[in-house]
Amino acid sequence: MKKDIEIPIVENVYVAAVMMTDEDEQQWWIHLINDGTQPLENVMIQSRGYSDLETKSGQKTATLRKVIKVLPAKSAAKLEPIMPEVFHLFNEYWVTFFEDNTLKDRKFIFGPHTIEAAIKEDLPVLKDKGILVR
Repeated sequence: MKKDIEIPIVENVYVAAVMMTDEDEQQWWIHLINDGTQPLENVMIQSRGYSDLETKSGQKTATLRKVIKVLPAKSAAKLEPIMPEVFHLFNEYWVTFFEDNTLKDRKFIFGPHTIEAAIKEDLPVLKDKGILVR
């Protein structure tokens, strides 16, 4: 019975941290990227941080939720700022959405100290560099 359950694979959807400059101030922002050919509908993002990956406990942040009605193909949405004070934690973004009438979900996790300007890379869709969780 468990073997009969088909779990859809999430492809071409990413979470990225991008350093943005606004009025002489630099701040990291989390973006949801849809690099696919289909729009994502009824997208729900739940974010939280924790210090222990196994138990998701220890030092923790508040849980935040955001909803996006439609994220068109080949586009990105700016989700929330992320403060350097939580870079030492596991920062998790659980993304749930409908794609082509199929419910899909995936967790994207930034590991401790992985959000650093020195390791930025080119990002799909965005004309910028940042830290990408595949």
